[in-house]
Amino acid sequence: MGTAAARDARVRRLCRPLLVGDAWVLHRFLIHRSLRIHPITDLAEYLNHPDIINVLHVPHPGIRTLRLGFPQKVGGEAACLAVRTAAGLALQKRVAGVVTGPISKESLKMAGVPFPGHTEMLARLSRASHVEMLMAAGPLRSVLVTRHIPLKKVPGRLTKNNIVSAVRWIDPWLKKVLGLKGKPRWAVCGLNPHAGDRGLLGREEIGVVAPAVKALRTQGLSADGPLPADVAWAKHVQGEYDAVASLYHDQGMIPLKTLYPRGVVNITVGLPWVRTSPGHGTAFDLASGRKPYSGADPSATIDAALWAMKITRHG
Repeated sequence: MGTAAARDARVRRLCRPLLVGDAWVLHRFLIHRSLRIHPITDLAEYLNHPDIINVLHVPHPGIRTLRLGFPQKVGGEAACLAVRTAAGLALQKRVAGVVTGPISKESLKMAGVPFPGHTEMLARLSRASHVEMLMAAGPLRSVLVTRHIPLKKVPGRLTKNNIVSAVRWIDPWLKKVLGLKGKPRWAVCGLNPHAGDRGLLGREEIGVVAPAVKALRTQGLSADGPLPADVAWAKHVQGEYDAVASLYHDQGMIPLKTLYPRGVVNITVGLPWVRTSPGHGTAFDLASGRKPYSGADPSATIDAALWAMKITRHG
């Protein structure tokens, strides 16, 4: 998917794409044999040609033991090395932005990496004080107030402050990058079915979500809620809202992936550089056969690259 995005004409018109990782993997498993892999160790060695894939080589001594399609320690280690290298380039302002590929959380854990995914790792590497995960697909956008935690832990993690913080952090970004006129209109989801039915189905809406919405309005933001999640998303699709505050991971991801199964992009807001990622996983099931990943659709990776450049242009 990374090689397809790096070859895409729309991407190449906007930037000079560079892959980061162990170049042996592409040499070993590259499907398009007409492409030339150009490993480099310094950005000065970059060759700008449509049939050349420039790879900043980040070697891993055990990479030849890699088996495609399985979580494994070597995969987690190699991924971590690549992410750290890309983050270093971004911190040094040697690249315009970073588009991360799908990562296996199991592999990271096997490698002893103390982060559940990219977002948390990049926040630590950049020493960012606060980051939020904004998911975008077509005209739809949602901030995930809680992210990679078990569903049973969500009620205990929800607070008035983290709902308010998530919306306030994203609100000016929407105006700046998307050019929205006036105040962005927010739909804030409830946690329970029917947004709790006034306490009959749960009291998180009364004790947490409603006070958060009131605080947002007091601070001058345009926010409605708590709304039943199905209502919030239906109205967002119809254009009544500019963004949805989803209280847990799947509350935001299921609607986006249902409507745009191959076009969801993860945007990390709050890092000192631009970072986007395709909003899907590693698709280990596509690694089998004579041509591993030959059926993979690069659309989301291409969209992530285009989003990165769009954000870069808006400063």
